[in-house]
Amino acid sequence: MSAVEAAVLRKVNEKIDLIEPTTGKLFFEHKTELVFCRPHLMPLKTQALERLEEMHRETARQLQKKR
Repeated sequence: MSAVEAAVLRKVNEKIDLIEPTTGKLFFEHKTELVFCRPHLMPLKTQALERLEEMHRETARQLQKKR
C-alpha cells in the first residue's frame, strides 16, 4: 500500500464514527448454516437428444413405407 493510499484510508477512518444505541439491545447474528434453494425439475433428456431421436424415428418410418 502506498503512502497516498494509507493517508486516504486514515482520513476515511477518521470520518466514520460508530454510533451505538444508548437504550435497548445491540444484536448481531452470524449464521454459518447452509441455505438450500428449492429443487428444480430437470429434464431427463435434453432437447437435442429428443430431436435426434425424433429424426431417427422419422427415418425409420420413411424406410418402412418404401419397402
